[in-house]
Amino acid sequence: MARSTDSSIVAKCAMIMDALTHAKRPMGFSDIVARTGLVKSSCHRVLAVLQSERMVEYDKSGRTYKPGSRFQEWARAGFRHPDLQQVVAEPVDRLSEATGLNIALSVLDGDTILYLRTTNNVSVRYAARAGDHAPLHCTAAGKVFLAFMPEKQRNSVLDSAGLEKFTEYTKTNLPELETDLGVVRNQGYAVVVKEEFLQVMGMSAPIWNDQGKVAACLSVWTLTADDTPEELLASLDLLKQTAAEICSRIGGEAPENFHLTT
Repeated sequence: MARSTDSSIVAKCAMIMDALTHAKRPMGFSDIVARTGLVKSSCHRVLAVLQSERMVEYDKSGRTYKPGSRFQEWARAGFRHPDLQQVVAEPVDRLSEATGLNIALSVLDGDTILYLRTTNNVSVRYAARAGDHAPLHCTAAGKVFLAFMPEKQRNSVLDSAGLEKFTEYTKTNLPELETDLGVVRNQGYAVVVKEEFLQVMGMSAPIWNDQGKVAACLSVWTLTADDTPEELLASLDLLKQTAAEICSRIGGEAPENFHLTT
């Protein structure tokens, strides 16, 4: 019998929270009763419980109810820990189909990037796969991570990783690399041509979390034999739009001083 009562209370709480979270403005008591179909006495008791748990907030002056601070905390916590793989699946597939380019989603892993998801329209021996790592200083995603991390952290990461020269185009001079990173910060994305592999060029945009930090990077890349850098840049708007969509899906927000320019 206790289980039935508890379930009933949970169901009523859920009905009220559904009503409040879907409403465009705070709701009066009669509106909640009408929306949920609950008996007035029952609705009043459940609202009292929700208020005591900070799930609902009551405004005495307006005599209205709205989602409370605890509910907001839960919502923010949920945004901080989404299943990124699931969130990006649809947008990444659309980007891949629209551009015909290879796609990679990566996160920072110590002093390297870690690929979480890859889509390879052009299959080559050195194409990244999910679970692979890559250096920071010579990849588009790596330069985005470096550009937007605090200077002290960047210096520590670069000291740990070193600046290995992979091709004749790899930037191994720190002042030269810092100049590149300044460009990335200014334009909001990175383009790398022949720095990790002579046959590859790529472009990457940041995906921000709710604290204004780069949570992940979304990249497109192709072979230098197939396209020119200018042709790669033709996909920049789609890349930025997709990164912004993923950012929105995880509850992220770019810093106020961040502006993407074409």
